[in-house]
Amino acid sequence: MLSSILVPKDFSLQATFNLDPNQVDPAIMVSGYAIPDPSTLADTVAQKYASFLIAAIPETDPHYTFRKDVISDIFNWWIDGESRDVLQLWGPTGSGKTSAFDEWCGRLGVPRFAVKGHRGFEPHEAFGHYVSGPNGETIYAPGPVTLAAQYGLPCIINEYDRIQPTRAIVFNDVFEARSFPMPGKHGEMLIPRKGFRTCITSNTNLVEDLTGNYGTAATQDTSLLERICSIHVLYPEAETERNILTKVLAEFDDKLLSYWFDQEGIKLSTKAGIKEGAAISRIEFIDGCIEVAHKIRAQSKDAGNDTDSALERTMSTRILRKWARQSVRHCAAPEKLGKSALHMALKKYLSNLSTESTRIALHQAVETVFGVGPEIQ
Repeated sequence: MLSSILVPKDFSLQATFNLDPNQVDPAIMVSGYAIPDPSTLADTVAQKYASFLIAAIPETDPHYTFRKDVISDIFNWWIDGESRDVLQLWGPTGSGKTSAFDEWCGRLGVPRFAVKGHRGFEPHEAFGHYVSGPNGETIYAPGPVTLAAQYGLPCIINEYDRIQPTRAIVFNDVFEARSFPMPGKHGEMLIPRKGFRTCITSNTNLVEDLTGNYGTAATQDTSLLERICSIHVLYPEAETERNILTKVLAEFDDKLLSYWFDQEGIKLSTKAGIKEGAAISRIEFIDGCIEVAHKIRAQSKDAGNDTDSALERTMSTRILRKWARQSVRHCAAPEKLGKSALHMALKKYLSNLSTESTRIALHQAVETVFGVGPEIQ
Protein backbone atom coordinates (compact mmCIF):
# COMPACT_ATOMS: atom_id res chain seq x y z
CA MET A 1 0.00 0.00 0.00
CA LEU A 2 2.77 2.44 0.92
CA SER A 3 4.27 2.22 -2.57
CA SER A 4 0.98 3.45 -4.04
CA ILE A 5 1.09 6.50 -1.74
CA LEU A 6 4.78 7.41 -1.78
CA VAL A 7 4.94 7.61 -5.57
CA PRO A 8 8.52 8.41 -6.71
CA LYS A 9 8.98 11.52 -8.82
CA ASP A 10 12.09 13.10 -10.33
CA PHE A 11 12.63 16.86 -10.07
CA SER A 12 15.06 19.12 -11.90
CA LEU A 13 17.58 20.32 -9.29
CA GLN A 14 18.05 23.65 -11.07
CA ALA A 15 14.36 24.46 -11.64
CA THR A 16 13.08 23.18 -8.30
CA PHE A 17 15.53 25.23 -6.26
CA ASN A 18 15.68 28.29 -8.55
CA LEU A 19 19.38 27.90 -9.23
CA ASP A 20 21.28 29.65 -12.01
CA PRO A 21 21.05 27.46 -15.17
CA ASN A 22 24.51 28.70 -16.13
CA GLN A 23 25.89 27.13 -12.96
CA VAL A 24 23.67 24.07 -12.54
CA ASP A 25 22.75 21.76 -15.43
CA PRO A 26 18.92 21.69 -15.75
CA ALA A 27 19.22 18.01 -16.70
CA ILE A 28 20.40 17.02 -13.21
CA MET A 29 17.51 15.29 -11.46
CA VAL A 30 16.79 14.58 -7.80
CA SER A 31 14.25 12.13 -6.42
CA GLY A 32 11.19 13.08 -4.39
CA TYR A 33 7.54 12.05 -4.15
CA ALA A 34 4.15 12.83 -5.65
CA ILE A 35 1.66 11.74 -3.00
CA PRO A 36 -1.83 11.39 -4.55
CA ASP A 37 -4.78 13.45 -3.36
CA PRO A 38 -6.44 11.33 -0.63
CA SER A 39 -9.86 11.91 -2.23
CA THR A 40 -8.69 10.06 -5.35
CA LEU A 41 -7.92 6.89 -3.40
CA ALA A 42 -10.64 4.26 -3.08
CA ASP A 43 -9.25 2.55 0.03
CA THR A 44 -10.11 4.40 3.26
CA VAL A 45 -6.94 3.19 4.97
CA ALA A 46 -4.87 4.51 2.06
CA GLN A 47 -6.70 7.83 2.35
CA LYS A 48 -5.74 8.02 6.01
CA TYR A 49 -2.06 7.32 5.33
CA ALA A 50 -1.93 9.75 2.41
CA SER A 51 -3.46 12.54 4.51
CA PHE A 52 -1.01 11.83 7.33
CA LEU A 53 2.02 11.94 5.05
CA ILE A 54 0.91 15.03 3.15
CA ALA A 55 0.61 16.83 6.49
CA ALA A 56 4.23 15.86 7.23
CA ILE A 57 5.57 17.64 4.13
CA PRO A 58 7.15 20.93 5.31
CA GLU A 59 5.43 24.08 4.14
CA THR A 60 7.64 26.05 1.74
CA ASP A 61 8.42 29.76 1.92
CA PRO A 62 7.84 31.62 -1.38
CA HIS A 63 10.44 34.22 -0.31
CA TYR A 64 13.12 31.62 0.36
CA THR A 65 16.35 32.08 -1.61
CA PHE A 66 18.40 28.93 -2.11
CA ARG A 67 22.15 29.02 -1.72
CA LYS A 68 24.01 26.99 -4.30
CA ASP A 69 26.71 25.81 -1.90
CA VAL A 70 24.25 24.52 0.72
CA ILE A 71 21.95 22.92 -1.86
CA SER A 72 24.94 21.24 -3.51
CA ASP A 73 26.06 19.73 -0.19
CA ILE A 74 22.57 18.49 0.67
CA PHE A 75 22.16 17.07 -2.85
CA ASN A 76 25.41 15.11 -2.68
CA TRP A 77 24.40 13.67 0.70
CA TRP A 78 20.87 12.90 -0.53
CA ILE A 79 21.96 10.88 -3.57
CA ASP A 80 24.68 8.99 -1.66
CA GLY A 81 22.33 6.46 -0.13
CA GLU A 82 25.04 3.89 0.45
CA SER A 83 27.13 5.93 2.89
CA ARG A 84 24.39 5.98 5.59
CA ASP A 85 25.98 9.16 6.95
CA VAL A 86 24.05 11.53 9.19
CA LEU A 87 23.84 15.04 7.75
CA GLN A 88 24.84 17.75 10.21
CA LEU A 89 23.97 21.36 9.45
CA TRP A 90 25.70 23.59 11.99
CA GLY A 91 26.25 27.30 12.37
CA PRO A 92 25.09 30.46 14.13
CA THR A 93 21.55 31.22 15.18
CA GLY A 94 19.23 32.04 12.29
CA SER A 95 21.68 31.16 9.52
CA GLY A 96 19.11 28.91 7.82
CA LYS A 97 20.02 25.41 8.95
CA THR A 98 16.57 23.97 9.59
CA SER A 99 14.93 26.02 6.85
CA ALA A 100 17.40 24.70 4.26
CA PHE A 101 16.47 21.09 5.03
CA ASP A 102 12.75 21.84 5.33
CA GLU A 103 12.72 23.69 2.02
CA TRP A 104 14.61 20.78 0.43
CA CYS A 105 11.99 18.29 1.60
CA GLY A 106 9.07 20.60 0.95
CA ARG A 107 10.03 21.32 -2.68
CA LEU A 108 10.53 17.62 -3.34
CA GLY A 109 7.23 16.60 -1.75
CA VAL A 110 9.05 14.57 0.90
CA PRO A 111 7.38 14.11 4.30
CA ARG A 112 9.83 14.59 7.15
CA PHE A 113 9.54 13.99 10.88
CA ALA A 114 11.14 16.28 13.48
CA VAL A 115 12.57 16.00 16.99
CA LYS A 116 13.62 18.90 19.23
CA GLY A 117 16.76 18.47 21.31
CA HIS A 118 17.13 19.99 24.78
CA ARG A 119 19.05 19.39 28.00
CA GLY A 120 16.32 17.26 29.60
CA PHE A 121 15.68 15.19 26.48
CA GLU A 122 14.18 11.73 27.03
CA PRO A 123 14.31 8.85 24.47
CA HIS A 124 10.53 8.54 24.30
CA GLU A 125 10.38 12.01 22.69
CA ALA A 126 12.06 10.52 19.63
CA PHE A 127 11.02 6.87 19.70
CA GLY A 128 7.56 6.86 21.31
CA HIS A 129 5.90 5.47 24.43
CA TYR A 130 2.90 3.52 25.66
CA VAL A 131 -0.41 5.34 26.04
CA SER A 132 -4.00 4.41 26.83
CA GLY A 133 -6.04 3.53 23.76
CA PRO A 134 -9.66 4.56 23.04
CA ASN A 135 -10.98 1.37 24.64
CA GLY A 136 -8.74 1.47 27.70
CA GLU A 137 -6.10 -0.82 26.22
CA THR A 138 -2.40 0.06 26.26
CA ILE A 139 -0.93 0.85 22.84
CA TYR A 140 2.45 2.07 21.66
CA ALA A 141 2.45 5.58 20.14
CA PRO A 142 5.49 5.82 17.84
CA GLY A 143 7.66 8.93 17.98
CA PRO A 144 9.15 10.89 15.05
CA VAL A 145 12.28 8.74 14.62
CA THR A 146 10.24 5.53 14.71
CA LEU A 147 7.74 6.87 12.18
CA ALA A 148 10.50 8.02 9.84
CA ALA A 149 12.14 4.58 10.00
CA GLN A 150 8.84 2.77 9.44
CA TYR A 151 7.95 4.86 6.39
CA GLY A 152 11.47 5.11 4.98
CA LEU A 153 11.53 8.90 5.24
CA PRO A 154 13.91 11.52 6.66
CA CYS A 155 13.95 12.72 10.24
CA ILE A 156 15.55 15.94 11.49
CA ILE A 157 16.77 16.36 15.06
CA ASN A 158 17.06 20.07 15.76
CA GLU A 159 19.37 21.49 18.45
CA TYR A 160 21.13 18.14 18.69
CA ASP A 161 24.03 19.62 20.68
CA ARG A 162 21.59 20.50 23.48
CA ILE A 163 21.11 16.78 24.23
CA GLN A 164 23.44 15.43 26.91
CA PRO A 165 25.87 12.78 25.53
CA THR A 166 24.65 10.14 28.00
CA ARG A 167 21.17 10.52 26.53
CA ALA A 168 22.19 11.07 22.92
CA ILE A 169 23.88 7.67 22.82
CA VAL A 170 20.47 6.09 22.06
CA PHE A 171 20.86 7.46 18.54
CA ASN A 172 24.12 5.66 17.74
CA ASP A 173 22.42 2.61 16.25
CA VAL A 174 19.82 4.79 14.53
CA PHE A 175 22.52 6.78 12.79
CA GLU A 176 23.84 3.60 11.22
CA ALA A 177 20.48 3.36 9.36
CA ARG A 178 20.34 -0.33 10.25
CA SER A 179 18.10 -2.16 12.69
CA PHE A 180 18.02 -0.50 16.10
CA PRO A 181 16.45 -1.29 19.49
CA MET A 182 13.40 0.77 20.43
CA PRO A 183 13.74 2.24 23.93
CA GLY A 184 10.94 1.16 26.22
CA LYS A 185 9.92 -1.85 24.11
CA HIS A 186 11.96 -4.51 25.88
CA GLY A 187 14.63 -4.95 23.24
CA GLU A 188 12.29 -4.99 20.22
CA MET A 189 14.25 -4.18 17.06
CA LEU A 190 13.08 -1.98 14.21
CA ILE A 191 14.46 -2.42 10.70
CA PRO A 192 14.23 0.94 8.90
CA ARG A 193 12.55 0.96 5.51
CA LYS A 194 14.76 1.96 2.59
CA GLY A 195 14.90 5.75 2.31
CA PHE A 196 15.22 6.41 6.04
CA ARG A 197 17.90 8.99 6.79
CA THR A 198 18.72 11.46 9.55
CA CYS A 199 19.69 15.13 9.62
CA ILE A 200 20.77 16.99 12.76
CA THR A 201 21.18 20.72 13.33
CA SER A 202 23.33 22.43 15.93
CA ASN A 203 24.99 25.75 16.74
CA THR A 204 28.30 24.05 17.46
CA ASN A 205 30.40 21.46 15.64
CA LEU A 206 29.60 19.03 18.51
CA VAL A 207 33.19 19.30 19.79
CA GLU A 208 33.46 22.88 21.06
CA ASP A 209 31.56 26.14 21.20
CA LEU A 210 33.86 28.46 19.30
CA THR A 211 31.82 31.54 20.19
CA GLY A 212 31.13 30.96 23.88
CA ASN A 213 27.56 31.99 23.09
CA TYR A 214 25.82 28.62 23.47
CA GLY A 215 26.12 27.75 27.13
CA THR A 216 23.64 24.87 26.99
CA ALA A 217 25.45 23.05 24.17
CA ALA A 218 27.18 19.79 25.09
CA THR A 219 30.33 18.20 23.68
CA GLN A 220 29.30 14.93 22.05
CA ASP A 221 30.95 11.53 22.19
CA THR A 222 33.54 10.85 19.48
CA SER A 223 31.71 7.63 18.54
CA LEU A 224 29.08 9.87 16.96
CA LEU A 225 31.49 12.00 14.94
CA GLU A 226 32.54 9.17 12.61
CA ARG A 227 28.93 8.81 11.45
CA ILE A 228 28.52 12.44 10.35
CA CYS A 229 28.69 14.43 7.12
CA SER A 230 29.15 17.95 8.51
CA ILE A 231 28.17 21.14 6.66
CA HIS A 232 28.94 24.56 8.13
CA VAL A 233 26.04 26.91 7.36
CA LEU A 234 27.06 30.54 7.80
CA TYR A 235 25.00 33.64 7.08
CA PRO A 236 24.33 34.13 3.35
CA GLU A 237 26.53 36.33 1.20
CA ALA A 238 25.39 39.91 0.62
CA GLU A 239 23.98 39.15 -2.84
CA THR A 240 21.82 36.35 -1.45
CA GLU A 241 20.52 38.53 1.37
CA ARG A 242 19.87 41.26 -1.19
CA ASN A 243 17.67 38.86 -3.15
CA ILE A 244 15.90 37.80 0.06
CA LEU A 245 15.06 41.38 1.06
CA THR A 246 13.99 42.24 -2.47
CA LYS A 247 11.37 39.51 -2.26
CA VAL A 248 10.36 40.40 1.31
CA LEU A 249 9.81 44.08 0.42
CA ALA A 250 8.07 43.42 -2.90
CA GLU A 251 4.66 43.98 -1.26
CA PHE A 252 5.48 47.68 -0.67
CA ASP A 253 5.32 50.06 -3.63
CA ASP A 254 7.93 52.72 -4.39
CA LYS A 255 5.62 55.61 -3.44
CA LEU A 256 5.20 54.21 0.08
CA LEU A 257 8.95 53.75 0.46
CA SER A 258 9.67 57.29 -0.78
CA TYR A 259 7.09 58.71 1.64
CA TRP A 260 8.64 56.83 4.55
CA PHE A 261 12.24 57.69 3.60
CA ASP A 262 11.24 61.37 3.67
CA GLN A 263 9.36 61.18 6.96
CA GLU A 264 12.09 59.09 8.57
CA GLY A 265 14.73 61.57 7.42
CA ILE A 266 17.07 58.83 6.20
CA LYS A 267 20.53 59.88 5.06
CA LEU A 268 22.46 57.11 3.36
CA SER A 269 25.92 56.86 1.87
CA THR A 270 25.61 55.29 -1.58
CA LYS A 271 27.91 54.69 -4.54
CA ALA A 272 26.56 57.94 -6.00
CA GLY A 273 27.29 59.85 -2.79
CA ILE A 274 25.14 60.88 0.18
CA LYS A 275 21.42 60.66 -0.57
CA GLU A 276 18.47 61.77 1.53
CA GLY A 277 14.80 60.85 1.78
CA ALA A 278 12.94 60.07 -1.45
CA ALA A 279 16.17 60.28 -3.45
CA ILE A 280 17.14 56.89 -1.96
CA SER A 281 16.20 53.92 -4.13
CA ARG A 282 14.72 50.62 -2.97
CA ILE A 283 17.95 48.70 -3.62
CA GLU A 284 20.02 51.37 -1.84
CA PHE A 285 17.80 51.01 1.22
CA ILE A 286 18.20 47.22 1.07
CA ASP A 287 21.97 47.58 0.86
CA GLY A 288 21.81 49.85 3.91
CA CYS A 289 19.92 47.17 5.86
CA ILE A 290 22.54 44.59 4.92
CA GLU A 291 25.33 46.98 5.97
CA VAL A 292 23.70 47.31 9.40
CA ALA A 293 23.51 43.52 9.68
CA HIS A 294 27.20 43.19 8.78
CA LYS A 295 28.23 45.82 11.34
CA ILE A 296 26.30 44.03 14.08
CA ARG A 297 27.63 40.61 13.11
CA ALA A 298 31.23 41.86 13.11
CA GLN A 299 30.80 42.96 16.72
CA SER A 300 29.08 39.77 17.88
CA LYS A 301 30.33 36.64 19.60
CA ASP A 302 28.81 34.60 16.77
CA ALA A 303 31.34 36.17 14.40
CA GLY A 304 34.20 35.17 16.69
CA ASN A 305 34.63 38.55 18.37
CA ASP A 306 36.28 37.61 21.67
CA THR A 307 36.70 41.09 23.14
CA ASP A 308 35.00 42.18 26.36
CA SER A 309 32.67 44.38 24.31
CA ALA A 310 31.49 41.57 22.00
CA LEU A 311 27.71 41.52 21.52
CA GLU A 312 25.81 38.50 22.86
CA ARG A 313 23.14 39.01 20.18
CA THR A 314 23.53 39.26 16.43
CA MET A 315 21.38 40.07 13.42
CA SER A 316 20.66 36.75 11.75
CA THR A 317 19.12 36.55 8.29
CA ARG A 318 15.84 35.68 10.01
CA ILE A 319 15.95 38.86 12.11
CA LEU A 320 17.14 40.93 9.14
CA ARG A 321 14.05 39.92 7.16
CA LYS A 322 11.69 40.76 10.03
CA TRP A 323 13.42 44.05 10.83
CA ALA A 324 13.38 45.33 7.24
CA ARG A 325 9.75 44.38 6.66
CA GLN A 326 8.44 45.64 9.98
CA SER A 327 10.33 48.91 9.58
CA VAL A 328 8.32 49.64 6.43
CA ARG A 329 5.11 48.50 8.11
CA HIS A 330 5.78 51.14 10.80
CA CYS A 331 6.18 53.82 8.11
CA ALA A 332 3.59 56.13 9.73
CA ALA A 333 5.51 56.28 13.02
CA PRO A 334 7.77 59.24 12.11
CA GLU A 335 4.85 61.49 11.14
CA LYS A 336 2.31 60.35 13.75
CA LEU A 337 4.51 59.48 16.72
CA GLY A 338 7.73 61.34 16.04
CA LYS A 339 9.61 58.05 16.31
CA SER A 340 11.90 56.21 13.91
CA ALA A 341 10.35 53.14 12.32
CA LEU A 342 13.81 51.62 11.92
CA HIS A 343 14.50 51.82 15.63
CA MET A 344 10.98 50.79 16.67
CA ALA A 345 11.22 47.59 14.62
CA LEU A 346 14.73 46.90 15.89
CA LYS A 347 13.50 47.08 19.49
CA LYS A 348 10.69 44.60 18.86
CA TYR A 349 12.79 41.98 17.13
CA LEU A 350 16.27 42.32 18.59
CA SER A 351 17.34 45.03 21.03
CA ASN A 352 14.57 44.58 23.61
CA LEU A 353 15.94 41.07 24.09
CA SER A 354 19.53 42.22 24.59
CA THR A 355 21.68 43.49 27.44
CA GLU A 356 21.84 47.25 27.87
CA SER A 357 25.33 47.56 26.36
CA THR A 358 24.36 45.45 23.36
CA ARG A 359 21.12 47.41 22.92
CA ILE A 360 23.09 50.65 22.67
CA ALA A 361 25.50 49.15 20.11
CA LEU A 362 22.63 47.78 17.98
CA HIS A 363 20.92 51.16 17.71
CA GLN A 364 24.25 52.90 17.07
CA ALA A 365 24.77 50.62 14.06
CA VAL A 366 21.41 51.71 12.63
CA GLU A 367 22.13 55.39 13.30
CA THR A 368 25.60 55.14 11.74
CA VAL A 369 24.26 53.71 8.47
CA PHE A 370 20.91 55.52 8.11
CA GLY A 371 21.70 58.77 9.92
CA VAL A 372 18.59 58.71 12.07
CA GLY A 373 18.16 58.22 15.83
CA PRO A 374 15.22 56.72 17.73
CA GLU A 375 13.43 60.10 17.95
CA ILE A 376 12.62 62.05 14.79
CA GLN A 377 13.85 65.65 15.07
